[in-house]
Amino acid sequence: MILVLCCSCSNKTIIENEILQDAISQVWLDAELAQKALEEIDASTLSEYEQKRYRLAEAHLMLKRELRLPAENDLDDMAEYFVSCGDEASAAEVYYIQGAYLNYIGENTQAMQYLKKAESYPATSIIRGMTYYKMGRISESEQLYDIALENYQKALPYLEEAGLPLYLASVYRELGRNTDNESRDEYFDKALVAARFMGDTILQMDIRYAQLSISQPNATEIAQICQYMCHKVGRKRYAYDLVKYYIRTHKADSAKIYLDILSADTTAQIWSAQQHALWESQYLHLKGKNNAAYEALYDLYNAYYKETEEQGRASAFVAAQHFDNEVEKAKNLQLRLDKQRLYIVLGGIIIIILCVSILLILYASKRRTERLTEQARVQQQISNLQNELQLRRDALRKVLNQRLELNKNMQEALLTKKKEEKIPDWAQQFIDSNIFSTDEQWEAFFNEFNGCYGDLMKRLQVAHPRLTNTDTQVLALYVLGLDNSDICLLMGLSQRTIWSRRMRIKNRVGLGEKESLDKWLEARLQEME
Repeated sequence: MILVLCCSCSNKTIIENEILQDAISQVWLDAELAQKALEEIDASTLSEYEQKRYRLAEAHLMLKRELRLPAENDLDDMAEYFVSCGDEASAAEVYYIQGAYLNYIGENTQAMQYLKKAESYPATSIIRGMTYYKMGRISESEQLYDIALENYQKALPYLEEAGLPLYLASVYRELGRNTDNESRDEYFDKALVAARFMGDTILQMDIRYAQLSISQPNATEIAQICQYMCHKVGRKRYAYDLVKYYIRTHKADSAKIYLDILSADTTAQIWSAQQHALWESQYLHLKGKNNAAYEALYDLYNAYYKETEEQGRASAFVAAQHFDNEVEKAKNLQLRLDKQRLYIVLGGIIIIILCVSILLILYASKRRTERLTEQARVQQQISNLQNELQLRRDALRKVLNQRLELNKNMQEALLTKKKEEKIPDWAQQFIDSNIFSTDEQWEAFFNEFNGCYGDLMKRLQVAHPRLTNTDTQVLALYVLGLDNSDICLLMGLSQRTIWSRRMRIKNRVGLGEKESLDKWLEARLQEME
């Protein structure tokens, strides 16, 4: 029994009519197509829920296209019905429609109440975003600029999620108009990007007009925009700025042309009549070249405008809303085609990216193979150099060992002589030639040593400036693996002398008594390697 009830509740909010489903999905994208789809539907064949959704779509389209609601306005009952069905998103749409309509006719207090109801229910991204957008517009008309900015900021993420650039452009434009910091131009730039995405020239001009009318860096550019909007688009309210521009530039004939256009403005008749009467008087004084009276009237206008600006915000806002709705209606027709073009462009970009990626992968693979080959070649060269270096070190040790062996043999032979016998000169010369007793011998030795161990001794002297040349000579022989007795024999010194030099070297390189000089030298060699 419980399963049957659940199934009946879930089926209660299902739209089986495909034409109705298409019409509902097209309300925001293409009002004309949505209207044609609704006209094809026979309402008598629909279920109760589908009939409610059908009437809701009709009301929404009537608001978008004609800025009014059906004569039999039962939207409150419709919202309660949707809530009872569990379709709170549709209820939020109902309350948004009522709030938007009341805002259009100037009933901002009631409009805000309905929009608050729409905010309290879960809704689609576009309904949620447009609800905050309308709340921002109402707050702005009531001069609650901080609240208006807060609502516009809330609307942004929802409209971005919905992916409708027309409404994003409108929100960014309003953020730019109401922001006093460095973010103003950033908001206007984002609004222009969204308008360019749609190819909406009229909206781009309106955004640029809003941007310049705040900072007014170039009155001539504002005038050019107003001329375009007044003549090409037929927006007569822009004639107001042209009248101001031509009176301020003392061009009476041009001012008269736009005064006549302004007097015929039916979008906001009361506001237009007030402005027309005031600028008419300024025009007459300008034409009569009564400059003193003109300046007085100009000051009077500034005072009057500041006094009546707040009173005229509501009616001016209605005109702006009407203008926005017309722009929205005209440009939604192009949205589907623009999307198709976008998909084609994106598809082409994706194909290009894939091709480029494949080429990059092939190129990277080739480069990797070349790098590995080069790395193997370099490693082989390093190995060959290391082997050659080791051979040279072994040859140097072999030469020293040969010298040591010859000296040992010669000294053993001499020891057999009697002490009172004099050592032959040739024997003494042989001994002197096989030990390091002259600078030339040490220079020849270090030429061979540096060829095997690079600038090891120079590095040690730089790191430890207290080391002398004699110290480096002893260290070089230790590096070659000779012990104290061998070093004594090669240098012609006693073991006590070599031992004292060894202790002096340890002290000069900062080693303690218990620390090993041999291990310290081995660590320096590893660092050099």
